[in-house]
Amino acid sequence: MQQSEMFALLERKIEEMLEEVELLRMEVAELRDAKAELEEDKAESLRRLEGLLARFEDDEEQQSAA
Repeated sequence: MQQSEMFALLERKIEEMLEEVELLRMEVAELRDAKAELEEDKAESLRRLEGLLARFEDDEEQQSAA
């Protein structure tokens, strides 16, 4: 294999690796966005659950007082 062929092959490999790195960066960004959305959903679900539990506790207190 000639030196120019080796450089061309090396150049192609480097370009492929750079493309792969860029794709991985995009995937990481998408995963971070998805994680943030899931954390927001979790927080909202916990707030709603706490609200429901508070209502049940209020109902129990009212029944106990009656």
